[in-house]
Amino acid sequence: MTMAIIGAGPRGTSLLERLIANAAECAPDRTIDIHVIDPYPPGGGRIWRSQQSPLLWMNTTSGDCTMFIDETVECEGPVVSGPTLNEWAQDVATGRLSSPPGFQLASSTSAEAGRMQESWYTTRRTQSDYLSWVFWQSVKNGMPQVQVHSHVGRAVDVHDLPLGRQRVIMADGLPSLDADIVLFAPGNVDIAPNAAEVRLTEYAQAHDLCYLPSGSTVDHSFDRIPAGEPVIVRGLGLCFIDTAVLLTSGRGGTFHRDGSGELRYEPSGNEPVLYVGSRRGVPYWSKVHYSLAGSPGPFGHLDTTAVAALGDRPLDFAMEIWPLMVREVIHAGYRELAESHPELLDIDAREFINRLDTLDWDGLALKELIDQAVRYDEDRIELDETAHPLAGRHFPDLDTLQKWMIDFIAAGVRRGQDPRYSASLGMLHGLSNAFSRLVELVDEKRIAPSSWEHDVPAFLDLCRFLTSGPPGPRLEELLALTRAGVVRFLGSEMTVTADEGLFHARSCNVNVSITARSLIEARLPERTMLRVDDPLLRKLIQRDEIREGLHSSPDDGDRYPTGLIDTASLIDTDSLNRLNRADGTPHESRFGAGALFSGTVLTSGRFPSPQSNDGFFRQNDIIARAALHELCRREATTDV
Repeated sequence: MTMAIIGAGPRGTSLLERLIANAAECAPDRTIDIHVIDPYPPGGGRIWRSQQSPLLWMNTTSGDCTMFIDETVECEGPVVSGPTLNEWAQDVATGRLSSPPGFQLASSTSAEAGRMQESWYTTRRTQSDYLSWVFWQSVKNGMPQVQVHSHVGRAVDVHDLPLGRQRVIMADGLPSLDADIVLFAPGNVDIAPNAAEVRLTEYAQAHDLCYLPSGSTVDHSFDRIPAGEPVIVRGLGLCFIDTAVLLTSGRGGTFHRDGSGELRYEPSGNEPVLYVGSRRGVPYWSKVHYSLAGSPGPFGHLDTTAVAALGDRPLDFAMEIWPLMVREVIHAGYRELAESHPELLDIDAREFINRLDTLDWDGLALKELIDQAVRYDEDRIELDETAHPLAGRHFPDLDTLQKWMIDFIAAGVRRGQDPRYSASLGMLHGLSNAFSRLVELVDEKRIAPSSWEHDVPAFLDLCRFLTSGPPGPRLEELLALTRAGVVRFLGSEMTVTADEGLFHARSCNVNVSITARSLIEARLPERTMLRVDDPLLRKLIQRDEIREGLHSSPDDGDRYPTGLIDTASLIDTDSLNRLNRADGTPHESRFGAGALFSGTVLTSGRFPSPQSNDGFFRQNDIIARAALHELCRREATTDV
């Protein structure tokens, strides 16, 4: 009995762990060979490979990251306990770590582990070591029933063989591999540039300019970016933060605190000047470095009763679901303000909470309550302004915009560090409650397909903006870089053109155009099935062996493409996450999981957290068990 996993990053590693954990129950008394294929070392894979700058951090604290399921995970497979990243690091620091065969700890990890705390944002190198240890520890746990073979190489095609078997074709003349089942876990594959990126690439080549298209920062080389010159940067998410780190600290600049405790940046002279903008024009909210003191909710605005009152039909997100989400978010934020900071209110906190909990949300009662009770404007929750803080603002010149941005970022630093602003954290808990309910509504097929064209993606974008930002120290560094003039903001709705042998950038907030010889797309490309630039997936598309999924209502009304590879969704059978062919039939020998596959559109992309019943583990357990059951069914059929 033979299986192949294509992709050895976090997803492939977790699938391997679940296959091994479930083997004794699902395939008793059988020996299983599992071939894991990836051009990068197993565990970290491409994105989390160890060969990257030690200046780059994770975006999740070490205590909030795990690759092992616990008793909270609702799955049929067994719990196989293992350490969180922080617990693993403590074992490294104290010498308690048991290193499985095949694993070698980097010296830099040992040094960092000794300083690590649960709230530490560890380096990506150390996370790579953790992922590698998890992979090889799983291999060790599977012996002797499960034999794992790691292949450092690239799979470029998969062919059907008789009796459902599969042949995996390898690049560079490596021998092919035959397997009964193939699990696709390719992670962040290459994405073909869009038409605009192609034009900019050709323009840069024709005029001897430097253009770095969208992609993971770890894959970029910044050697061509000259010191002292202006560089246009498009994007203000995590890719931008990493870009700024590599072009400042990575070039010898240093941070220090002055006598007042304010963080300052000392340039090395090797930095460029980064002129940065995006659609929203401001950096993502930073992570919050304290815990919620009051009630986390939910507060009932999106519960079963509220949704049932809307009718038994597909619901329009913008008109019917979003207003309820707004109430949940606002209620959570103001409830936290009253419970944890009653001194900031102009009426008794108990009265405020009672009126908030019994509010007529369809009238003017909320505005009247807030006007009467909330003393400071900075404690008022305005979701439209939060989502688009630069909308409608115009500045006479670039320096005035910088002053506004410095105040905006400084407020973000305070919000992330000082519990006095915990109403913002309450609001984020309300957003999390709303997101969880949306996942349930999607599973129940209650969202109208037309909502997926614009409205649901806009909500997911807001979630990323508010919850997927940098660690607080990174935002404080960005503030220091802005004060030092190394980073200069251009504003929102930024556009870039190429003319007269240069790149030009401007925004809707200030009537200034910046020219530069270098342009960096500091953002990830839109990952859709039709833009994948992976030879394996391209061949499957060309042969109609995979197809793009569609959002559709139960009555087969309007249908909108998901952009993801379609997988079967028959939850009560072992067909879940099998790859669907162009004709809609599930392939009996191929399963898929990860960012490019349907069923993951509403996942956060972050590492799974302990004690959270994380969907990452639930899905991987279902796929592993379905694959093992298919193996046994296949063997039984062959024996007959």
